[in-house]
Amino acid sequence: MIVQPTDIAIFLVSFAACIYCFVLSKRLKALQDTKDGLGATITALSTSIAKMSATTQDTRVRVESMATRLAHLISEADKTCQKLESTIASVDKARANATDEVQTAQMDLYMMMRTALDQSKERINEMTGMMRQMRVMSDEVSRNLEPAEMVGPSRSRTA
Repeated sequence: MIVQPTDIAIFLVSFAACIYCFVLSKRLKALQDTKDGLGATITALSTSIAKMSATTQDTRVRVESMATRLAHLISEADKTCQKLESTIASVDKARANATDEVQTAQMDLYMMMRTALDQSKERINEMTGMMRQMRVMSDEVSRNLEPAEMVGPSRSRTA
């Protein structure tokens, strides 16, 4: 059997391929190692993804609960705002009515006081006129009396 150069080349290439396969096998085992390799990384990532998924689901549930509660609170706030607006409107209306009533009462009081003042002036004028008439009458009576009448009966007795 004669060894040909092509056989030697095939043998060397096969030997190099075996060494290459052995190195690749070691690298693949290192990657698949669950303690330090890619397997550990994949396991850690899988665990993180599961935890993240659970946390995301829990967050969704909480957010939905908060959104429902927030919608309820907003609804109550809207109702309260409407009540407050109606209360403010009724207070404004009551204030306007009260202001009108006060102004009407003030005007009525002014008119009554003016009437009373006018009547008082009339009564004073009447009384003043009566006093003048009484004075005039008193003056006339005293002028009409004779001096003998003024002195009285004591003078007629001496006569």
